[in-house]
Amino acid sequence: MVIIYLYEQIESGSAANVISKLRGAGDSDVSVRINSPGGDVAEGIAIYNALKPYAPTVYIDGVAASVASFVAMAGKRIVAAQNALMMIHNPWAHAAGDSAQFRQLADALDKHRDALLSGYSRSGISRSALITLLDAETWLSAEDALSMGFVDEIAEPQRFAAHAPEYFSGYYNTPRELLMPIKNTSRASGATTPSQNPAPNQSPAPNQNPDLSQADPRNTLEAFRVGLGSEPVVQAAYDAVMQNLTERNEQVQGLFAAFRDIPGIQALEARCLADPRMSIDRIQAQILARVPNNAAPLSGGNSVRSDSSDFVRAASDSLLIRAGIRVSNPHPGARDVMGMGLKDIVRACISRGGGSRFGEGDSQQLSFRAAMSTSDFPSILNGTLNKALRGGYEVEPATFAAWTRHVFVPDFKEQQRLLLGSAPGLLKVGEGGEYQNGSIDEDKAVPYKVEKFGRIIQLTWEAIINDDLGAFLRITQAMGQAASRTEADLVYKTFTENSGFGPMMQDGKALFHEDHKNLGAIQGGLTSEALGAARVLLRRQTTPGGGALNLVPRFLLVAPEHEQDAEVLLATAGREVTSGTNNTMVPAWVGKLDLVVEARLAGNAFYLATSPENVDTMERAWLEIDNGPQIDEEDSFRFDSRSYKVRHVCGCRWLDWRGIVMVPVGPT
Repeated sequence: MVIIYLYEQIESGSAANVISKLRGAGDSDVSVRINSPGGDVAEGIAIYNALKPYAPTVYIDGVAASVASFVAMAGKRIVAAQNALMMIHNPWAHAAGDSAQFRQLADALDKHRDALLSGYSRSGISRSALITLLDAETWLSAEDALSMGFVDEIAEPQRFAAHAPEYFSGYYNTPRELLMPIKNTSRASGATTPSQNPAPNQSPAPNQNPDLSQADPRNTLEAFRVGLGSEPVVQAAYDAVMQNLTERNEQVQGLFAAFRDIPGIQALEARCLADPRMSIDRIQAQILARVPNNAAPLSGGNSVRSDSSDFVRAASDSLLIRAGIRVSNPHPGARDVMGMGLKDIVRACISRGGGSRFGEGDSQQLSFRAAMSTSDFPSILNGTLNKALRGGYEVEPATFAAWTRHVFVPDFKEQQRLLLGSAPGLLKVGEGGEYQNGSIDEDKAVPYKVEKFGRIIQLTWEAIINDDLGAFLRITQAMGQAASRTEADLVYKTFTENSGFGPMMQDGKALFHEDHKNLGAIQGGLTSEALGAARVLLRRQTTPGGGALNLVPRFLLVAPEHEQDAEVLLATAGREVTSGTNNTMVPAWVGKLDLVVEARLAGNAFYLATSPENVDTMERAWLEIDNGPQIDEEDSFRFDSRSYKVRHVCGCRWLDWRGIVMVPVGPT
């Protein structure tokens, strides 16, 4: 028989040692005895793969934690001592690098977790339930492991060597007796090697390795108090370990205090606090690796500031992502800030501004005012809210954007526009001849101007305390959508003026008028013939001087009532269509039209329009200084809130009638 002992941490070289022992096994039975705190996942997977073909009997003599519990799953038969412990959890790693490197590491950890799940699946537990157990870092007594299918039977309790506390201090739910200091930590220094027929309930002398055979195996978090003497001694030893751990963590936190505004540094701090085995020198090296070359201390030496705009943009994008608002190109540091709550971001901003920490109780109001006045937090809010507002504007369906011209105006004055196509024709100039003057002054469109539209919303300090900024951002996004709808209302309202014939133009007649030659005959519906007649009207339009414009149809504007007919026409363009006994061919040019379906249009007409690049049609204007929907802020002294005014300055006007044709639909 070949007996393999895994009584130490699994580390580099462990798999090679196991494989060397298996080389001479031949047809011999293989037994594996485990009392290990775990260790290197890759080494553990290699050991599992090496053992699996031998169908070994695995004995868990003491602790099978982390990847050691996975190695145990290689056994055809798994026996746990009555006082044994198992622990399963997700693989984890230390790392330093940028966000792309961390994403690669996360993918690798997921693959390692999948490998572990393949072994733990021998229990018969579903994959989703196993993932829950791994996420929770689950410690199991022998009875738990048996009932859940991880082991096949329970043997008499063993007396086994305890491991040094540092092997377990990095875990979250370690039974505290495993954290107590011991004298001997290895078999070589006097630990007892289990025999094939161990004597049960052996009690060691004080100050030897603890015999856990008297522990209550059902309580894996508090009840392992056997082998180190009386209760005061146990408590004192535990307190000493915890005191050392507390002092060490306070030192680590002090190292990070000056660097917390650097993207990714808080995640690194969390890993260092979770792993007491990481030395202070190593921690300092990893911190320095994260500090940018241009980092500079703030006044008072309280923190180190990298590029402030980086933190502001990263925090802004992370808040948008958390609120479910799409960010097309998030800042690389946004993922690092994702784990911070709103109060954590406020704390970071106050600290960056040289202030004290975010207060508790009544002092939270003072902290809120400080954050809103002297820190980066207002910049974060402004950036976040403006992106939410603009994002809302952009996601709102805006059918008018395709067929109208968009311009910017410098002020609220009336805007004068010369018409495209109104320039006089060029005259032939003979050799040495004189160029003749031409005039277009009489060909101006009706003036128009932009107007203000807006609303006020408030962010309260209660929303900050409740980490409820997500709801506020959604409201802001909705305000952006409302700005887009306001603009759409202005554009399509013009189609309803003068009983549906459009606004009055510079010649004193409605937009759609027989004299403008852009009003077709009444049609019974949307047909290729009706479109053909409208195309003729569009092609025949002339400049004010009488020159041919020869405008090409580009857009088909319809109400929802005509949407299906329009889609059928566009889909069948260029193909022969059978209707009863008649065969008709839908012209190919119809398929080149861009379909615009708008619910604000009435169902008693459809419209054929050319591109606004060819001739003036509808012009939409924004105030240049705003460049779209904007948010202005104001601090409220009487109320613990900050007011945000959403403003959209816009306007629109039909400049010319030549670029669009209306075809009424009704009884013929």
